[in-house]
Amino acid sequence: MSVLRNLLSLLFLKSAPQDLPYSLALSLQLVVFYVLSGLLVLQTTLQPDDMLGGIILGLLVQLVFTYLVLAALNKSARFMQTLSALLGIGLLFNLLSWPVFSVLADATSQESIKATMSLLFLLLISWEVLVKAHIFRHALEMRMFAALALSFSLFFTSVTLSQLLLPAASGGG
Repeated sequence: MSVLRNLLSLLFLKSAPQDLPYSLALSLQLVVFYVLSGLLVLQTTLQPDDMLGGIILGLLVQLVFTYLVLAALNKSARFMQTLSALLGIGLLFNLLSWPVFSVLADATSQESIKATMSLLFLLLISWEVLVKAHIFRHALEMRMFAALALSFSLFFTSVTLSQLLLPAASGGG
């Protein structure tokens, strides 16, 4: 329960990745729950093959990006907790966005409701970028501006690779 409490606290920028336990088991559990939550959310909009490919790609981008940034700044020892924080936050945002995706995918929803949900989705993405910046700020002991740049880089890298490697998942095929 303390992990969930720490993740919720992290969601509101009240804790830091180092408040999570340093645990390979926790990281692996969060990988599983992150993938499951992604499948749950994306089932409303994508085909099963596209869903799994997109989720695995997103997971790999987070793993590699986080490892490379931490290693480049001599903070590799913080990888486990940073990854757990990022995956836990990703899991929470997947669950928060699930109702939004459901309404957006519903052909019977009114356009005004879809417009509101689109704005809410933009708010959720912005909030997620901010929380991930908060995680990077603490993990890398850097200013928030630099951490925001890293968080945006992670977001845009993930979106770009998804569009390039999975065009059907991004609406291109």
